[in-house]
Amino acid sequence: MRVLFYASNGLGIGHLTRLLNIAQALSKASPTSEIIFLTQSEAAPFPETCPFYAIRIPGRNKARTGGLTSKSYLQTVRPLILQAIASFDPHVLVTDTFPEGPEKELAPAMEWPIHKAFIFREQHIQRAEDPSLHQVLRRYHRILVPHDKDSIPLPSFLKSDPRLSWTGPVLPTDPLFSREEARKRLGIPEHRETVLLSFGGGGDPGAKQRAKDIAAFLREKNRSFFYASGPLLRSLPEGIRAGEWLPLWPIRPYLKAFEAVVASGGYNTVHEILESRVPAFLCGFPRVLDPQSDRIDRLVREGRVMTHSGQTLSDLLSSLETFLEKRILLSESLKTQSTPVSSGADTAARILLDILQPA
Repeated sequence: MRVLFYASNGLGIGHLTRLLNIAQALSKASPTSEIIFLTQSEAAPFPETCPFYAIRIPGRNKARTGGLTSKSYLQTVRPLILQAIASFDPHVLVTDTFPEGPEKELAPAMEWPIHKAFIFREQHIQRAEDPSLHQVLRRYHRILVPHDKDSIPLPSFLKSDPRLSWTGPVLPTDPLFSREEARKRLGIPEHRETVLLSFGGGGDPGAKQRAKDIAAFLREKNRSFFYASGPLLRSLPEGIRAGEWLPLWPIRPYLKAFEAVVASGGYNTVHEILESRVPAFLCGFPRVLDPQSDRIDRLVREGRVMTHSGQTLSDLLSSLETFLEKRILLSESLKTQSTPVSSGADTAARILLDILQPA
């Protein structure tokens, strides 16, 4: 079976990460399947270290910094994307979050006789109820929701849709390093309490400023920390010293090395932290589609993370100080919580492998 994964990202790398997790599970379940990634993600060093054959077409950010107008960019990129799909001639096309692509670059392919699967990550419900989304999803054969069943609100038109399957959180299938192994690899002394800062893939200017502000606060409190900046940030971030910078991606295998994590509220970041059971202080960012604040509020109500009250930097830092004082209590609570029984990536892979079977 030939499967083409289409991943497009701007401020982060969430779509790409989820699709890579599913592709790796699919490859393990069906080693003879041919897999291609077609992406506009600007995350380095992808695709050089991607385990799959990958075609990367530079995205809108690169077009803007390279001096292309929006018209020239779209007229150049759209035929390249469609030609890549046509040349590979996949049995299955898999997309994430944007069923036609963020710039509708996949719209012509929606008419092609290809089985299509859509990864429906949680969205602001007002956006998800958009009639245009309902219309384009009619072209899809399977709709996979990478969350635990009934854990997020769905748009009304999907609630009883037979194409829909809940997969559970889509995470890598490989295990995390133990605390001892992770600390050894990162060079963190055994008895040094260390905090991890992680605010997404590195493409958000707001995340850079937040990292700078929190880094200054932690230095003032004489707390050791690392800032994992993500693959989209390729030079030493402003306000971060060389010894504090951790330009390592993915950071997930190393999470148990830390006493606490201060992070944003994106899908992958949150689920990887929950998997690790490391106490977390989450401070989300406003997004057009991704309801980070709703995700964080649910977890706070469940007693699984802490967050800030108020809107100012002073409010955030005051709440962070409270978290650092109480993180041991949160850590003890997390130890009693159950872990996921199965991998959402494995479930998604099984659904994709069955997509060609007659109903």
